[in-house]
Amino acid sequence: MKSLSTALRVLMEFAGDEPVLGVGDLAERLGLPKGQISKILSTFRAHGILIQDPATRRYTVGLRAFALGSRFVNYHPLAREALPILRRLVEQTGHSGRLSIMDGDQVVYLLQSEGPLLIDTGWRVGMFLPLHATTAGKVTLAFLEPARVDELLARHELRPITPSTITDESELRQQLEDIRRKGYGTSLGETTQGLGTLGVPVFGPDNKILAVLGIAYPMQSVARSGIPRLAGILHEAARGLSQRLGCRVYPFGAAAKPAARRLAPTS
Repeated sequence: MKSLSTALRVLMEFAGDEPVLGVGDLAERLGLPKGQISKILSTFRAHGILIQDPATRRYTVGLRAFALGSRFVNYHPLAREALPILRRLVEQTGHSGRLSIMDGDQVVYLLQSEGPLLIDTGWRVGMFLPLHATTAGKVTLAFLEPARVDELLARHELRPITPSTITDESELRQQLEDIRRKGYGTSLGETTQGLGTLGVPVFGPDNKILAVLGIAYPMQSVARSGIPRLAGILHEAARGLSQRLGCRVYPFGAAAKPAARRLAPTS
């Protein structure tokens, strides 16, 4: 089991920001001998999980890894229910729809439906997102237990990605409070200059946050005064998705009862 765990540690490095890695890169990151890394990579290559560039000798994800991962999108209830909703969001707003979920202590960019005003941000489906600089990360943090938020912020550096990235913890915590109150969050040029994102929570049973449903748009195409209207569209979409996933009362949007507007954080 120890050897299997080590092999999976190697494989999971390909889920990070750098999709192409060599033996030396992995040995340095994981503190393992190059010979051991080489044998593990060769095994994954033999089974089609990884592929190797014959010129550079570096590795990247293979077709069979993609086929395995696609099973999640095809069969997981959240992903299956979200796909038509994302497509409808594109029709309603003209902007790209996104769905992100929490995995461990990180947020994963899970699904996208591209709109006509798509900006190439460099962020791709399957990538892990910075908690402090993305709408998905901030909305997720806003609806977790305070102790869990403290733990995550202590472990993750608030590093700047653009000049607009929030790197002050007090300012970030104030944003989280605003998100809990309004039921939506924004990121304006914090990961990609000129890119705006808007997101709302998706809840499951016991009103625990399951995902973040959002849109991405060129900042010049949406005035700040237009954000609440788009948030209303997202709330309606998230209400339907949440109810399909076991949430009895979605607490935000026009259909929410006044007494239910504020939601206590969940673990």
